[in-house]
Amino acid sequence: MLKKQCLKVLRAISLLAVAGIIWGGQANAAEQDVITFTTAPTQSLAQTKKIYGPLVDYLAKSTGKNIQLVAARNFLEYTSRMRKGEYDIIFDGPHFVNWRMTHIDHTPIARLPGKLVFAAIVKDGGVINNIKQLIGKKVCAVNSPNLATLMILDSFPNPVRQPVIVSARSFKDAFKCLKTGKGQAAFLPIGFWKKFKKKGKTKGLRILYTTKKKPLPTRTFSISKRIDAATRSAIQQALLNTDGQEGAQPLLKRFRRKNFVEAPSGEFKGLSRLLLSVWGFHQ
Repeated sequence: MLKKQCLKVLRAISLLAVAGIIWGGQANAAEQDVITFTTAPTQSLAQTKKIYGPLVDYLAKSTGKNIQLVAARNFLEYTSRMRKGEYDIIFDGPHFVNWRMTHIDHTPIARLPGKLVFAAIVKDGGVINNIKQLIGKKVCAVNSPNLATLMILDSFPNPVRQPVIVSARSFKDAFKCLKTGKGQAAFLPIGFWKKFKKKGKTKGLRILYTTKKKPLPTRTFSISKRIDAATRSAIQQALLNTDGQEGAQPLLKRFRRKNFVEAPSGEFKGLSRLLLSVWGFHQ
């Protein structure tokens, strides 16, 4: 039995080595002259390598720096190490970006183009006609710190007067959860609603509420100011440079964008408030 367990561990370590990804605790930029890059763990290890590996290689080649992809196993590890300032470059949502700007001296350098808008979806013919009527009602949503969930919950400032979240693994699952009657609403990005509508899957459903009056910046790259100014500038220019940006293509294809754009700091002001209900970010 012990021999089998040891073999499993060795096999897992071998797979990680082949993938070319460092787990969060294995790289320290200050000690090893490594610039660590990470992203929110919203996909598998293999997907992380496929989407972000070429971008990290491109940035390393463009800048001549030792930049390495560091994968977090889950959101607990991701947010814990983030709060300790253990990542140098991070690509994730604007609420995290603003928190890092305020607490660990990060600065945004580029982002995906466009804006994020979220919606609360309900069934036709129901009695719910106002977002406040969802207080105490079951709603289908991806657990926080998912931005769609946090942004809709921002409409309910009193923590004891909020909807009851029925946990969904993905927006597709949240949509299915609503259609099967497990919740009285679902929280989705408006882009997912449009995609479902285009496929003819929204019959019998309607939009109850959207955040279009408060659109948010899209996923963003931020970088620690412990990285010297010349290197920060070189990384930013490499991201914004549209020539020879082959390494960014898997990521851009994943988010259906053609390029990155500048990310002015003012776009993120106050967005860290969305994390106040999330463990570790309430202070």
